[in-house]
Formats: sequence, structure tokens, C-alpha cells
Amino acid sequence: MPNFSIEVIVRKAGLEIANGSSVEAAIPKKDDKYDLELLSKILTRLKAQYPEKADATVLIEPDIQYDYLIQIMDAMRGADVREDGSGEMRKLVLFPKISIGDAP
Repeated sequence: MPNFSIEVIVRKAGLEIANGSSVEAAIPKKDDKYDLELLSKILTRLKAQYPEKADATVLIEPDIQYDYLIQIMDAMRGADVREDGSGEMRKLVLFPKISIGDAP
């Protein structure tokens, strides 16, 4: 899939996860906060499907607070996952190469 890309679109109403041509998932805000936990779960599933993929793009609407951008980028870079059997948490590297742009 050469044209496949991972895009997280940050909108005032919530997050969208797109593949470069269409939106695959929409995550509405919960209690006026971005649902970073659900974002992390979806990105972890995508990483399992595309283990070689290291790059992703975050696209931001105007007037989104910088702090949100940092939290979302952190969620895109890696996730804490529970080890099967042991129950210990380990850091899973997701998409460490992040590009930033304006939301369409």
C-alpha cells in the first residue's frame, strides 16, 4: 500500500484518523477533552497492521491549544501496553516520525 498514510486531524469537536484519502475513525471530545486513550488504542491497532510504518501526520485546525498538540503527538509517538501474562507495562513505539500541517 504505497499511498497509505496515517493522519490524525485535530478539530475543535474532536479527532479524526484518516488514511490519506478518507476518514477511518472519528473520536468526539469527551467532557470537552480529547480522548487520547481511544486515540492510542486505534493507533496501536494500526501499528499492528503496519509494523514497518514509522511516520504519521498531525493536521490541526486553527486556534487549537498548543498543549493539546503536544499531548496528541505524544500519543502518536508511543503507547503504554500491558505485557501478556506478566501484566507489566512496556512502552510501544508507534509512529515516531511526525509531520505537522494545517487541517483540510
